[in-house]
Amino acid sequence: MSSGPVAGRGQQSPWLRPLAWLWAKKAWISAAVGALLIATTLYVLWAIKDLPDPSQNVLAAGDVMVLDRNGKLIEDWSPAGHYHVTLQLKEMGPYAPKAVLAAEDRNFYNHGAIDPMSTARAAWVDITSGGLHQGGSTITQQLVKIQLLTPQKSVTRKVQEIVLAIALEQRYSKDQILSMYLNRVYFGHGAYGVGAAARTYFNKDAKDLSPAEAAFLAGLIQAPAAYDPKVHYELAHERQLYVLAGMVSTGALSSEQADKAAQEDVKSELHIQSTARQSKAPHFVDHVLVDLEKLFGSAAVQQGGIVVRTTLDLNLQQVAAAAVSNGVQDLSRFNVNNSALLAADPKTGEIRAWVGSADYGNDEIGGQFDVVLSPRQPGSSFKPYVYEAALRDHKITWATILHDRLTNFNGYMPRDFDNGGMGDIKASTAILYSRNIPAVQVGQMEGMNNVVELAHAMGIKSKLEPYLSTAIGASAVTLYEHVQGYQTFANMGQRVDLRVINEVQDSSGHTAFKYENPTSTTVLTPAEAFLMTDVLKHYQNTWSFGWNRQMASKTGTSDNGKGGIPDSWIMAYNPDIVVGVWIGNTAPNGGGGLIRAYGENVGLTIMKRFVNGLPTSMRAWYQRPPGVVQGCAGDAQDPFLQGACTATPSASASPSASPSGSPLPVPSVLPSILPSASASASPSASPSASPAASPPAASPPAAGPQPSPS
Repeated sequence: MSSGPVAGRGQQSPWLRPLAWLWAKKAWISAAVGALLIATTLYVLWAIKDLPDPSQNVLAAGDVMVLDRNGKLIEDWSPAGHYHVTLQLKEMGPYAPKAVLAAEDRNFYNHGAIDPMSTARAAWVDITSGGLHQGGSTITQQLVKIQLLTPQKSVTRKVQEIVLAIALEQRYSKDQILSMYLNRVYFGHGAYGVGAAARTYFNKDAKDLSPAEAAFLAGLIQAPAAYDPKVHYELAHERQLYVLAGMVSTGALSSEQADKAAQEDVKSELHIQSTARQSKAPHFVDHVLVDLEKLFGSAAVQQGGIVVRTTLDLNLQQVAAAAVSNGVQDLSRFNVNNSALLAADPKTGEIRAWVGSADYGNDEIGGQFDVVLSPRQPGSSFKPYVYEAALRDHKITWATILHDRLTNFNGYMPRDFDNGGMGDIKASTAILYSRNIPAVQVGQMEGMNNVVELAHAMGIKSKLEPYLSTAIGASAVTLYEHVQGYQTFANMGQRVDLRVINEVQDSSGHTAFKYENPTSTTVLTPAEAFLMTDVLKHYQNTWSFGWNRQMASKTGTSDNGKGGIPDSWIMAYNPDIVVGVWIGNTAPNGGGGLIRAYGENVGLTIMKRFVNGLPTSMRAWYQRPPGVVQGCAGDAQDPFLQGACTATPSASASPSASPSGSPLPVPSVLPSILPSASASASPSASPSASPAASPPAASPPAAGPQPSPS
């Protein structure tokens, strides 16, 4: 008797069924595999035909076409117009090739076309970070990127890169590949190849480079724009030290040689040659290239063949460049030799004009150095962040009486350029006349940590010390981030990050990147932002700037701690445009002298030329938003947040003198180009219904020099 069913003779076990199916379909599977092999072979053969010939000049990069927002050409970044020297490997000297290997591919001679460990490490970082950020590429892969492929980051492109790299190594020796790479790779400043780089940066042949110089050049390859020693020398130097350490680990240098090279003063040896560059906005294009490197890697710039559609408006750029050039001439008698201007659309964050220096090609002023991105003390142009924080938190209103007289803030005694004071004045009068002591008083009332927090939220990224001296501009900021901060005022409290690129297309016209709708961050309510705008609209009339449209504005003048002026500024905005201007005196080595021009001088010259040259369409102004009332009790002019006005006027705490009916005229120590202020343009300094300022509380000691007003 059987205990269970028995499989029939024709019945098949379940685990054999897949094998049986594969056997039945063997003809189709074989055909598919064969077709795949044929397609792969054809692809490799097709790819090989386009591989570079090491015996020929391999400089075959495509152009990077940089267009403005209307499709007009800003610059044709063409390698054909740049510097190139073709060398044999043996002509490159003992250090340059080894430095490049230490920087880019230390195991080049010990692995194939692909370095599995580096690729796996890069893939892991990309997976865990949720993006394509790491390279992990060998020199062979890099040569493929900059010679043959379009600037994209995708899995498909990585497969293409690997196939072509393998084909390249099958066809050429390691020395040939390294030679091609060293003749083709971009080092910045128009220099393609190590031969051109040695001449461009150090005015010598590649074979004569010292270990320090070779390591310095090799360090630039990773991101030539971001490590540009004209602008970011410290970053380039850090990269040089990394390369020197790599040369030790690969045996190219001993530890003693590397230490000696690290001590070499490469900065003094740099003699960067100006390129025959034709650009309508060179500093702007430099920044675009940095952004391209961040988006696609430096190979995007080196390989070329792309079109970048940017946010710049060449018409406004021309107005800005002329304003800076002519304005610097106007101010030359005050020892001003340089200026920078940045303008943006506050609603979208799109940068419309970017002038990084008065003359890009002028080495006497270090013209290639971009002052838009250089930290400088903003002086009194920082005060709006201070007052805004206190207004927002109801620590003051514009009618609050502040004490403009010499005050000791726990050991810190700020002064104004006239070494005097205007007595007890309203907060609105204090900011319109850019008085220092009241601004410090407000900073103490609000708490400088709160001020710093607001400034950072509005767009300032530089470190701001929470000391009282920061209230009047002692902490350095860049013009770029200062314009970002004022953009938040101009956009009714909504911060939209500044940007320069709208779209990137490859040589086939396919979109590799497109900026979608900008996102905004609410930093201030419309009512809170309007409080500042409605008072700063009086600034241009207070100082008689002669502008042909309404703007809100604020000037700034820094102090070197000894009464000298290193920097002067003016910031201005309306709903259509936000703009900042800096002036100073610069030298080729990044240093410079002092000037005798105040922020008001910038408003009367460079900013006046720019504002008056703006299109007639850029004349919009703000409507008073809900939550703001105009006037309170005896103050009929200033804006107040709803509920901030008290019914009974409160006297100022221990006033030393009654406020005058109108502010004092501007002292005669200002340069003669600056007219006296118009008292009628400013609100009167009468007491108001707002609570009076209480005596200052304890505060951290001041740090850094004390900027002058304006």
